[in-house]
Amino acid sequence: MPPEPLLEVRVLGPLVVRVGGTPLSVDRPLERALLVRLALAGGMSVPDNRLAADLWGDVDLARPTERLRVLASRLRSALELPSLLTRSNGGYALAARVTDLTEARAAAEQMHAAVRSGDHALVRTSARAALSHWRGPSLADLRTVPYSVAEGEQLDAWRLALQVELLDAELALGHAAEAARELEALAGENPLHERLWCLLALALYRTGRQADALSRLSKLRTRLAEELGVDPTPDTAAMELRLLRQDPTLLLKTPKTTVSPPPPDTPTVQLPAPLTSFVGRDAELSSLVRRLEQPGLVTLTGGPGSGKSRLAFEAARATKRVVRVVELAPLQRETAVLEAIVGDDAGGHDPIGAAAASLDGSVLVLDNAEHVVEQTAEIVAGLLRQAPALTILVTSQRPLQLAAEEVWPMRPLDALDAAKLFTERCATDAHSADPEQIAAICTAVDRYPLGIELAAGLTRTLTVPQLAKRLADRMRLLVAGSRDAQLRHTSLVAALDWSHQLLGDRERAVLRRIAVFAGGFTLEAAEQVADDPRDVAPALTELADRSLLTVEAVNGRRFRLLETVRDYALTKLEDARETDQARTAQLDWALSFVQTAARDDDFASADSVTEVFAEWPNLLDILDRAPGTDRAVVGLRLALALHTPWLIRGWYAEAARHFAALADAPNATTAERVAALSNHGFVLTMRGRFDQAAEALTEAEALARTQDDDTLTLTALYYRSIVEIERGHLTDAFTPLLAGQALARTSPQHERRLSACTDALGTLYVYTGQPAKALECYETCIVADREYGDEHGLSRGLSNLAGALVSLNRYDEALKAAAESDHYARRLDDRQILPLNEVIRGVVAVARADLDAAEKYLRSAVEYAVADDSGVTHAYIDLADLLILQGEVDEAAALLDAVFAETTEQSTSWLAARAVATALAVAQGNGPQAATLLAETTTIYTQTGFAWPRYAARLNAVREALAD
Repeated sequence: MPPEPLLEVRVLGPLVVRVGGTPLSVDRPLERALLVRLALAGGMSVPDNRLAADLWGDVDLARPTERLRVLASRLRSALELPSLLTRSNGGYALAARVTDLTEARAAAEQMHAAVRSGDHALVRTSARAALSHWRGPSLADLRTVPYSVAEGEQLDAWRLALQVELLDAELALGHAAEAARELEALAGENPLHERLWCLLALALYRTGRQADALSRLSKLRTRLAEELGVDPTPDTAAMELRLLRQDPTLLLKTPKTTVSPPPPDTPTVQLPAPLTSFVGRDAELSSLVRRLEQPGLVTLTGGPGSGKSRLAFEAARATKRVVRVVELAPLQRETAVLEAIVGDDAGGHDPIGAAAASLDGSVLVLDNAEHVVEQTAEIVAGLLRQAPALTILVTSQRPLQLAAEEVWPMRPLDALDAAKLFTERCATDAHSADPEQIAAICTAVDRYPLGIELAAGLTRTLTVPQLAKRLADRMRLLVAGSRDAQLRHTSLVAALDWSHQLLGDRERAVLRRIAVFAGGFTLEAAEQVADDPRDVAPALTELADRSLLTVEAVNGRRFRLLETVRDYALTKLEDARETDQARTAQLDWALSFVQTAARDDDFASADSVTEVFAEWPNLLDILDRAPGTDRAVVGLRLALALHTPWLIRGWYAEAARHFAALADAPNATTAERVAALSNHGFVLTMRGRFDQAAEALTEAEALARTQDDDTLTLTALYYRSIVEIERGHLTDAFTPLLAGQALARTSPQHERRLSACTDALGTLYVYTGQPAKALECYETCIVADREYGDEHGLSRGLSNLAGALVSLNRYDEALKAAAESDHYARRLDDRQILPLNEVIRGVVAVARADLDAAEKYLRSAVEYAVADDSGVTHAYIDLADLLILQGEVDEAAALLDAVFAETTEQSTSWLAARAVATALAVAQGNGPQAATLLAETTTIYTQTGFAWPRYAARLNAVREALAD
């Protein structure tokens, strides 16, 4: 079977996609965003919940498959290669290579190695090679998508770091004048970047401008004090002092020479013969073979089973130099390390010197040094000092921490190589298995070679579908490997046991506690769940050094366990009987985290909302584990704390699910129960479940009357008015709204609830045909929201204002208000408001007889609902009305059928759709049906008080058409 064409993605600038070298157009923004998000995952499966939060947020996370299915299907169609996008392990994975980023990283790794060795010319060449891949700001055309903002900023920050290294090398090579010009420009763009300003000062000094150099650092000092309230770092202060003293070493450059190893006459390789083929890591192997031709120290680091030893042996086999291998895994005594490396000279007066003399010019491979790192580091340092032509290749779960060391982390195999390895090692009858199931199996073992080979071996007794269904039990399944493998590689558990045994008690305790985090964690979160918070920082450092933990530099530092390591650690947590204690501490952390995020502005700003949803995978896992436990009441408090963020992003189904599970939590106070019932009633209303909502709110109101708490009463009144509005009881809605307004005016502490009641009253005025009064309400709310800095209030209020302005035929003002609303809605990722603003633009375009533009806007609004699988919206009704005007009556009828199938009779959506259905009957030439619908709808409008101007006007137009 010929290989599938390579899907190539370039992100260091506007998105570029190629298949087999041919450009591919992916036009829709969400599809482009999904493609890039999955490509950046390197072929690993990204869970639905993570994708939802990263892409748009407004997803029913109780049913992520349905929410993402439409989007994934469209992307498959756009790619024209459906097999590249696979469903695996509760998420999606894409077989793609981010070529520009991969190549830039490879060049950057070469640059960092050159920095360590002092090879300034190579630093310059490598940095330029890395920077050449940028075509503009990273992810330039995706910056409106939540994840790409942080990702793009991180990539651009990396670009700046590469530029700084390049200019540092230029200075070291004597190009101060040229570097000064570029440094001046970069420093202007980055006024608080201390290293940049120090390099600028050095460049100016080396071109004879000492006064200017000191002036720049003085300006930096002032700016740091005024904007950050801090002093310069010691390095900056030292540079300033050296400039003042005219330190002569500022002008000195001492180039470092490298020693080339003499070519041996007869290459000798002491390596075990491979028993299986080498699959994957072709690029790493080529790079490593080239690197072994030069002297120095290279350490391959990675977790258990990541393939360190196999890559080292394959590279050693390919080199033309003399190779000696020392296996360190069996060694226990400290002195045994020296004996193993030095050999017969270990007992001499200068064993290191003797070994250096015999090894100089060769390649020394030290395999599995993680348990003897300190002893190995000391010996390696001595050998390198005395053998300038020696190359040492070390494999270890943690680096040796030597200055001359080049650390090469072992990353998971890419998705294609992982699948190829599985296929080569599995039973013959499994070769034709479902690629998605194979991808899911590989992802479940983190796409590390050992786990893949062990899983493939199971196909001699299990089919691939049977194995795929049992991924959750991977720790029990992957226990029997090859008999000719080393003991620690005979099973995944054995490999993890080996790593676990090397840890101290402190690291073991922290490892099992942090395993409760399903979505990664911060240092502060880990400290909350640890038995002793003082142990966490040093333990995390040790775990990261041993490659059991990954560190992500996103908005600070974030840590993550590989799934196999996390599963293993959870079994250790259970064995230690600490699971309940750790889960309780994690829930306490979650509640404190959300409450702290809300403390300053009660989620008025997009930043505080984004901060909360960055932890959503953990928060979701915590909430799902709380019902039915002693932690349920704290889980309820967490749900109450998350209510506002859920509303802002329109996550009504998610909120309803958790309130339903937790509202009856034992030991909840009456106030908490009232709040839970009220919130539950509101989100049920927004889901169209009006009867259930009314029942919950009736219970909340009864309980609120037993409490002397105006806030609880206000909450119940406000949500009661919303349910009455949405189910079409418009006259009944005035009573709780006006009562709520009156109560809110009694105290300044109710100012925000007063604004909410006033906004709802404006909506009621629109629905009852009083847009001028609605305009007054919205304008009042917007003034208050601006004063408070409430971005969600402005997102919603400006959109509502635009709707009222449309009803008053003030179209230019409506478009301006919708555009400003978009600004806040995008910051909040508010997928309820963004489509409403598209509807505003569509309705204005219809009024101006620009039907093509109207169709574009209204279809865009409908696409939000389709992509989010959130059911029918008003956009369906307005698009149906437009299609009637265009003569597309069949599609219009289908849209209206969907509306009537999903809405409750006499709800506001149902009432609006009735006017358009009447117009459809006229367009279909069915006069009698149109007359019947007109009469019935007119009566219903009169009974309910429904008079929303654009639908009332549509009904009047039908009346006039029938009269003619």
